[in-house]
Amino acid sequence: MSSFSISIPHGKGGMQMVDFTVGTLAPNAGDVEVRANNTDSNSKNISDHEIVIMLKTIIRQIENGGGAATNLLPRTGTTPPPPLV
Repeated sequence: MSSFSISIPHGKGGMQMVDFTVGTLAPNAGDVEVRANNTDSNSKNISDHEIVIMLKTIIRQIENGGGAATNLLPRTGTTPPPPLV
């Protein structure tokens, strides 16, 4: 099963491709990383559109701060991070 990844360091604007690290497996390349398989567990292709939908559900979960987001993404400190742009 092949996969791809894209990551970006904290504080980068993400407005230029040079801000990102893209590869087939790039752990620790940036502070935030997204990795996706090209096929699912049944060897069915996963389209770009399907990946975007899945990412939107993850973003919604983080924004809404549901139980899973609270457990998976503990926040520390009192100073908010700088904006990405």
